[in-house]
Amino acid sequence: MRRTLAMGMTWVVALLLAGSAVGQNVVQRGDNLVEVTVTGVGMTKKEAVNDALRKAVEQGAGTFIYSQSQTEDFVLVRDTVLARSAGFVQEKKILSAREDPIEGTWEVKLKAVVSVQGIEDTWGVVKNLLAQMGRPKIMVAITEAIDQQEQADATVQTRIENLLLESGFRLVNKEQLSAIEKKQITAAVVANKPEAVQAIAQKFGAQLFITGSTSAAKGASGGAYGIDIHRYGADGDIKCYRSDTAELLSSRNGRAFSADRTKRLAAKKALSELGNAIGPIIQQDILYYWQDALQGRGSAKLVVEGINFDDAMSLEDALGALEEITSVDTEFNDTIAEFELEASLPAKKLARALSKKIKTIKITNVSQNVIKATYRGD
Repeated sequence: MRRTLAMGMTWVVALLLAGSAVGQNVVQRGDNLVEVTVTGVGMTKKEAVNDALRKAVEQGAGTFIYSQSQTEDFVLVRDTVLARSAGFVQEKKILSAREDPIEGTWEVKLKAVVSVQGIEDTWGVVKNLLAQMGRPKIMVAITEAIDQQEQADATVQTRIENLLLESGFRLVNKEQLSAIEKKQITAAVVANKPEAVQAIAQKFGAQLFITGSTSAAKGASGGAYGIDIHRYGADGDIKCYRSDTAELLSSRNGRAFSADRTKRLAAKKALSELGNAIGPIIQQDILYYWQDALQGRGSAKLVVEGINFDDAMSLEDALGALEEITSVDTEFNDTIAEFELEASLPAKKLARALSKKIKTIKITNVSQNVIKATYRGD
């Protein structure tokens, strides 16, 4: 009883300190569960639901999150955990959902039951793993054109960069890119050759890279009261890749519209609206992936050189027998075997396990998700 009362007082104090006005929407259901009523918005109904779930988790665990606000890498840990908001919601009920046909957005009101203990446990795991692996570095290279004229600074790129910086990611400084590299990136985007951007991202130590193109084009013009109004539409196609394997992690496209008395302002406004719409989605995709990377979920690649086909098949069997590996998919080309591994450990720890248990290979290099080795036989 005393513990319940103490927790209740802590909730009140934390919400007051945080200056929050959501206390009336949070109802505690014991030591671990809270019921939260929130409203989310998004470009689709699904996005609005996801926004509401994130808000529910953030408000439901407000006491704990506030208590962590002064810790190192707080924002990156918080955003990484909240990217998995749905996993902490034990029950949800949509109270209302409506679409705004003019704005093209959805608003969803829902009631959710949130597990505070699940958030606390995951927070600890992410914080510890982040301390071991360090903050990730990302390179963003997005082209922009207005009326088919290339622009020096991409509005959508700036929006995405700011969101990633706010979440605590490190970015490759675009001022470090040479004029030749910038031209290579532009040509690669036009030709849809991510491998060319990948090489530059690797050079600057980026674990992820974001690339794509955006453009704004003039639409129908009009006027009122003797004032000319220029209307512009913007569209973009943005992709995010792993730098070590060029694996596609996220692919998003979108459109936006705006108008102004000058063409350039109308175009820039449309591009800004596009960035506001597509930027947070890319950010969430990266955060979702990053938690998988931290916790060792997803795939790792083992590349073994100097091996023949029969030995590659024997190595595949040996890898599949390890308790750390749940599945193996093998590709063989000449004297190189590539093993796509589903593992319970991140690449660095998996490399240690392989070094101890598989004596036929010698580990030569380990990056975030790729382990390189040479075959040395029995």
